[in-house]
Amino acid sequence: VEVEGYLQDEDKQGGAPRKEHYEDQQMQEMGGQGDTSRALRTQDDTPPVSPLCIRIQVHAEGITEALLFHVDLLASAIRQAVMIKDHKSFLKVHPNTFRGQAAIEWLRGHAARALFGSEAEKEKNQQLSRSVALLLGQKLLAVGVFRQVTGSLTKPLEDPNALFRFHEDEKEGPLLNCRSIWFQNAREPLLVVSELLYTMLSLRLKYPDRDIREIEELNNFTASAAELQLVNINDLSRIQLLAFFLNAYNLMVLHAHVVRGSVDGTDFKSQKIPFTRDNQYMIAAYNYSLAEIEERLFCRMLRAKFPKKSDKSRAPEPRVHFALSLGCASSARIRIYQPETLDEDLQQAAVEYLTTNAPKNRMRMQQQSQGGKRVQEVMLPKIFKWYKDDFGFSKQEILAYYASFMPQGMREELTEVARTNNFIIKYDKYDWNLHLGKACSEVVRQPGRQLIANAPHQPQGGGQQPSQFNNQQQVFTPSAR
Repeated sequence: VEVEGYLQDEDKQGGAPRKEHYEDQQMQEMGGQGDTSRALRTQDDTPPVSPLCIRIQVHAEGITEALLFHVDLLASAIRQAVMIKDHKSFLKVHPNTFRGQAAIEWLRGHAARALFGSEAEKEKNQQLSRSVALLLGQKLLAVGVFRQVTGSLTKPLEDPNALFRFHEDEKEGPLLNCRSIWFQNAREPLLVVSELLYTMLSLRLKYPDRDIREIEELNNFTASAAELQLVNINDLSRIQLLAFFLNAYNLMVLHAHVVRGSVDGTDFKSQKIPFTRDNQYMIAAYNYSLAEIEERLFCRMLRAKFPKKSDKSRAPEPRVHFALSLGCASSARIRIYQPETLDEDLQQAAVEYLTTNAPKNRMRMQQQSQGGKRVQEVMLPKIFKWYKDDFGFSKQEILAYYASFMPQGMREELTEVARTNNFIIKYDKYDWNLHLGKACSEVVRQPGRQLIANAPHQPQGGGQQPSQFNNQQQVFTPSAR
């Protein structure tokens, strides 16, 4: 006996064998939704939609049966069959959750009736039906119909105590773009993320002093953000991936602040770690947290495998630090980045950040207490302390890197100080108070360059790239999952 299953669009079924009558039978069992579904598919005034489906092929005793399950219909039926309530596990309450075993049991009975009809209750048929149910559950989990909350990490659907939650119940959950599931084909990833970021920036500026969690525009935005669930990032070049994840990171930050009702002036310092760890987007069927996107942008775990101070242990693109924003007063302003102008925009972001956030960068002579030796004291932004290995392996390299973004006179002076190595570095205070209005203000200054649709066409996977990125040391290197 063999059971296999995979995802497909309804209009890409091919010639695989299947029970032609099963779709109608499934719809009738799920509450008579068959007629409505047909009506939607035959409307001439709407574009064709390819619902996401799961096809299960069962090979037993020389016979092959192929069943097609519509994901949205299946999700609705499971939601009605299981008990959704607040469950308690290890002294913690998990709201709006259900037992995974209840869903598997319903799927088992549903698959048994479809496969075996009146002989569904035979023991050998029940075992086969359970295998089909587990495979269906795994596929539904993979496409994001529901997510695991507690239980076994290896076989969660076989754990009788495992809890799960449907995406529509994730009102305060970490998956910000999964209040609904995207069933259509997704557009180009750079276009999608650019449009979403522009929309969120515009919302923040339109309602600067208002809680926008209850307005209809935010509901529309959240529904549109679900498109990122199915974008294809596998064909993007490295530069395109860098632009995509820069935009995705800043989009997630703004979306998380809106969902959680963040207010300007709030001290964000104590919230930074859980904020970057817990807030996630589903992108290309994988859940990315803010912390994980940071890791992929800077490749710290990969770099740690190489000898320290070797070329391969260097940060691929340190200027990314001046492009990522947490919405704090000392954070960078948010821009919408496109591959065609990425080098220019990162350079401009770095210059702007370092000139506006480091007003104390003038040098002054200080008398050292040990031996009365006079040295130069240089004030740098705090970010150079937290991530010093990303900017250089010595204080001379760090100061030289910083100097490269300064006006010509100061650049020459700082470069000479770095050459003599007669200086100490002090760090400016970082302002952790939220200032989302400031973070979003850049969109007003560059409205003509926000969307990829306005940029020259760039073939995926190749084409002319900004000159500075031809250096392999400055290439974005995450693996697209």
